[in-house]
Amino acid sequence: MQKIIKDIMQSYRVYPTESEKITDRLFRIRDGRRTYALKQSALTKENVALWQHVYAIANEKNLSEIAPVYLTREGKLYLETDESFYYLTPWIETPSTGNLKNNMENTMQNLGRLHVTTMKSHRISKDSLNDNFLTYQAFCKETPIELKRIVHQFESNRYMSPFELLVCTQYRDVEYALKMNNDIIDEFLEPSDETLTWNHCLCHGNLTPDHTVGRYIINWETVRYDHPAVDLANYFNHLTGNYDQPQELITDAFKIYKNKNDLNRMELKLLSIYLLHPSTYITTIQNYVNNTSGKSMELQVRDIQQQFRKLLFAIKWNKFIIEEYETISFEDADY
Repeated sequence: MQKIIKDIMQSYRVYPTESEKITDRLFRIRDGRRTYALKQSALTKENVALWQHVYAIANEKNLSEIAPVYLTREGKLYLETDESFYYLTPWIETPSTGNLKNNMENTMQNLGRLHVTTMKSHRISKDSLNDNFLTYQAFCKETPIELKRIVHQFESNRYMSPFELLVCTQYRDVEYALKMNNDIIDEFLEPSDETLTWNHCLCHGNLTPDHTVGRYIINWETVRYDHPAVDLANYFNHLTGNYDQPQELITDAFKIYKNKNDLNRMELKLLSIYLLHPSTYITTIQNYVNNTSGKSMELQVRDIQQQFRKLLFAIKWNKFIIEEYETISFEDADY
């Protein structure tokens, strides 16, 4: 691998004095003057063009929040070798004085600016929106029935396992979350206008706390144009699931985002729908029932607890949205 790294770095006119493997795909490179991050990406021939588009947009719109990528001698953003795409960026140190509150506020500030700067709007028909939600809505309406059946199955066991006991204990809260989600979907699809405005923007696609370093958002390999709620839901889901959920920090940081990109009531409902999505919780249970998990009881218990906490956060989130923005009327949204 050292020879591959040396050959790749020569394409950037960089001559390493030291290289350190950070992960299977990330290397820290030093040349005596600067420190670089060399990434063996997961990019493919099918999506590398969209990844390059990120940096064209960043240059065009002066988006300093997107971490820069060095050009090769040939002026390319990446080097393809051994059927892998490599790219080189400055090594960005995580601030030693950073804390979760500051990191979240910086992320919301940066993400809000990125979203609003790259925002595009188009009109879609109400029928197409309904069609896109039809399968999802059917799944959400079927899920409570399936969950109730599984809970009855667990309760009929003479001795319940720790996993089964947790699912039964969590049932009432999950049932409440499922009903809340179904009600929001009905509200989301309620407006009778024949067409409505649909916003989409440059979305990171896999926004985790690890991908927000200092003033930069890094690793744009899963970039796509989508609704901004996609990035927000991904980020919030990665922050929740632990015992010490940063509920207040998230809601406070979101206000910073909303000052940059003012989501309307329909868009706030869409974000709640994404956060209340029950599929991972239900899949975790089904894997247990079908004995297809391949994980120990301890890990399965951990997984179901994490997914349950995410649903609890989603319930609190929706209550926050109602309390904080309930004065927003449907007339505020452009349909």
